[in-house]
Amino acid sequence: MNTMLMRAGVTGFQLAQQDFLTVDPGDPRYSKVTYILLDPSCSGSEGMCRLPGVRRRREVGGVWL
Repeated sequence: MNTMLMRAGVTGFQLAQQDFLTVDPGDPRYSKVTYILLDPSCSGSEGMCRLPGVRRRREVGGVWL
């Protein structure tokens, strides 16, 4: 995920590998969080890194994926 975000030019992110259902939105650690990107384990995003020469990109709502 870190590599994918960096390739996409994303800045100011912090990765957290944890169960989203156990996150307490009232926890002070998340007081300044404005966006959350969830990557389910079955999403296949790791496949993007398997073939570094192949870049599948598309724009959705002004954001390149």
